[in-house]
Amino acid sequence: MIDYGLSTVAGFKKMEPLCYLPADKSSYHSHHKTFLIKKNIDLVWDTYVTIHPMEAWNGEMVSFGLQYSKKDQMINYLSDDYNGMQKGQIIILNLNLFWGMLNIAVAHEIAEVNKEKRLIKLCYMKGGASEGSQWITLSAREGFTEVSHQTLYKSKSTFRDTKLYPALHTKAISEFHLNVKKKAESAE
Repeated sequence: MIDYGLSTVAGFKKMEPLCYLPADKSSYHSHHKTFLIKKNIDLVWDTYVTIHPMEAWNGEMVSFGLQYSKKDQMINYLSDDYNGMQKGQIIILNLNLFWGMLNIAVAHEIAEVNKEKRLIKLCYMKGGASEGSQWITLSAREGFTEVSHQTLYKSKSTFRDTKLYPALHTKAISEFHLNVKKKAESAE
């Protein structure tokens, strides 16, 4: 958390996103994964934007730490009410890696929530190991919703970007999307 400048609450106001820059396209690595949810797109979209981060980011590898809203200038913790996903929210997650031998905090800012395009964009934050963006897009299919998770990322380590990141990122986002899928598919 100190790497992000979060030794005080005022540190959240200073956090800066490091989103994907199209001008530097060739310097980014790409990761893509697709998920299928057996519910209509409206219900699935509503689930993505209303599920509490504690429920969504609750897995063996990734857990929700806290969230800061730039708009409201408030911190939300595990048990706090959640009013839905909004642009400008910063989510702090805990990654439990290598059988608990390493725990690190990662932060993402929600850069866009576009209901018409069924698109959520996240950006990595300055102070973390990665920079770039993630796009979650929903598409209606006959009888289900296809969820696409596209990530363009880079760090200072080619080994990390090519050997570690793809498998760890797949596990992390799979936990997230499977939690959303479970909630959506259990809805009436």
